[in-house]
Amino acid sequence: MSDTSNIFDLPTDPAGGGNNIKISATENIPSSSQNHLQQGHVTLDQTTINQIVSGLQQASVTGATQLPSRDIPQNTNNITQDPQIQPNYIPPPKQEQMDYINNAEQPEDMINNYNMNSLRNSSLDEMYNEIQTPLLLGSLFFLFQLPFFKKFLFLYFPVLFSSDGNLNINGFVFNSVLFGLIFYMCNKITMHFNTF
Repeated sequence: MSDTSNIFDLPTDPAGGGNNIKISATENIPSSSQNHLQQGHVTLDQTTINQIVSGLQQASVTGATQLPSRDIPQNTNNITQDPQIQPNYIPPPKQEQMDYINNAEQPEDMINNYNMNSLRNSSLDEMYNEIQTPLLLGSLFFLFQLPFFKKFLFLYFPVLFSSDGNLNINGFVFNSVLFGLIFYMCNKITMHFNTF
């Protein structure tokens, strides 16, 4: 327990100061007059400058200032003939993208696709038209055979029935004409709505 602190040894009042450590930092900004002195202190006299210039001239005469031959490129054609270094360089298109106009859908293809779609739609319309009439006839026949329809006729048109409760010849003619009229009206209504 020697490497831990006792909670009562910690400062309790940080606002009051207590035994807290205070750090004060001051920034030393150099004045502009000191900068001028330091810059003026690096002045070289004429003899030093002459020694430096003569040393550089001797080094250039002996070849010490030249690059080693291994660092000088021998063939610069790839640099001077590279088209990518031109300022307005546009890279050539890739081979598979070369003919993008002919790769687009041609008018003949569009016409063929339209004709195939219209043929498919017309075949579906024909199938619907073929199924429509038998379906309508079957549903009407079913409705005319239901008991509630016969009761309706017997209740409102008793003349159509004989004394035993079956349809007489007038009842069969009336049923046939009514069946034909309802079929004709339903067929006209469906034809009218098929035009939309």
